[in-house]
Amino acid sequence: MQMVKKIIGSFFLLLIFLVIFAPKQQIYYLLEKELAKNDIVISNEKFNDKLFGFSITNADIYIKGIKMIQIKSVDLNIFFLYNQLTINSIHTDKGIQNIVPKSIDKLRAVFSIIKPYKIAIDGVGSFGEVKGGIYLNMNKIFLRFPITKDISSFSNFLKKDKEGLYYEKFFKQ
Repeated sequence: MQMVKKIIGSFFLLLIFLVIFAPKQQIYYLLEKELAKNDIVISNEKFNDKLFGFSITNADIYIKGIKMIQIKSVDLNIFFLYNQLTINSIHTDKGIQNIVPKSIDKLRAVFSIIKPYKIAIDGVGSFGEVKGGIYLNMNKIFLRFPITKDISSFSNFLKKDKEGLYYEKFFKQ
């Protein structure tokens, strides 16, 4: 029994060391390289390494060479069993504000081992509130808007049921 405890303890200790000492900046630059294949460029950002993740501040996102989004901060916390991505203060370019929200104050995505088939999403912005998720097992994005404010820019993409407005999209892997 003592041997089993030592093996399990060693395994969890190894996982903790992997998270703490992982080359987070190289992982981020690998992500940037993958995004560049689709003509998405993140620039002017400041990278900060944290104990269990990293944060990025003041990032500008360009799609096909056109500045589309400005983000104040992005925090990624990695705990293996519970991972959280928090994005604060997203402002879109005036040229695309007729099809997307003008601003998003806070957007949070959570992946938990309890529900490995779902990435839960919630946020608050100029449009009101959003709750939903990305369902990996069904290849589906489902977002519900329980409280709405200014949704005129993207209301054509929303559907309505007895619970209110929602967005649903199936995607291919």
